[in-house]
Amino acid sequence: MNKQEIAELSMEIVQTYYQNNTKPFLDYVDEKVLWYGPAKGQFLQGRQSLLDAWGNEYNPLTFSLGNIRLDSISTNTSFCEVLLSFPVTTHFPNGDHISVDQIIHLTWCERKQEDKIVPRMLVVHISNLYQQHESDKIYPVHFNEVYNGYTPMAEKEQHIFFKGTNSSNMYLLANTILYAESTDYGRHSVLHTVTNDEYKISYSISELEKNHPDFFLRAHKCYLVNPQHITGIERFKCILTNGKEIPVPEKKYTAFKKTVQDMMKK
Repeated sequence: MNKQEIAELSMEIVQTYYQNNTKPFLDYVDEKVLWYGPAKGQFLQGRQSLLDAWGNEYNPLTFSLGNIRLDSISTNTSFCEVLLSFPVTTHFPNGDHISVDQIIHLTWCERKQEDKIVPRMLVVHISNLYQQHESDKIYPVHFNEVYNGYTPMAEKEQHIFFKGTNSSNMYLLANTILYAESTDYGRHSVLHTVTNDEYKISYSISELEKNHPDFFLRAHKCYLVNPQHITGIERFKCILTNGKEIPVPEKKYTAFKKTVQDMMKK
């Protein structure tokens, strides 16, 4: 199986699923699918069991996904393992917002259907375990009785794709990126985020600046900054929301300061 194609398909299905559109997910599950989680003891076997469960589920919730890391590996020509990890915020009708860390493990196989070979999900394992409430069927309606203290993500934020140096796929929210730092003698970059996570990606600083001019601003030959996280500009440096100070060369300081000021006015 082409692991990159399966990875992209997995990402598309998961994002659509959290938009409360379960049809793509249900279309791709295998007839013999095994579903585990997210609640302890939550186990469904067979596609029909999933169809019955979703058919009886009323879901008044909406969801927002944070930065997503996606790893995939083809164990052989007919199977592919995909692992997605990300924070997810559940938005409740009463205005509550609860965020938790989520891990989803998908096992894909190939099936012959009408003289075609098609991918199907054989195992779906959601390993963010919590004590299942008796009235919960599929969606964790009672998350707010279990979790608290997490910072919620904003709704309807778009993910931007980056390729990791270790062949993993990164789908990051632009507003969570603080700055990019050059590494490996300029061949790669490290993205620093508001959650203190670091993502090493297969792009140079120059490539990032060219491909994403809408949210990256060159401050130094080794640094790009996200303007929305600049809290101050002092002599030959800019200060970010996490307190990080990014150097600005003396020769470029005046032009950089004016660019930031113009952007803030807009």
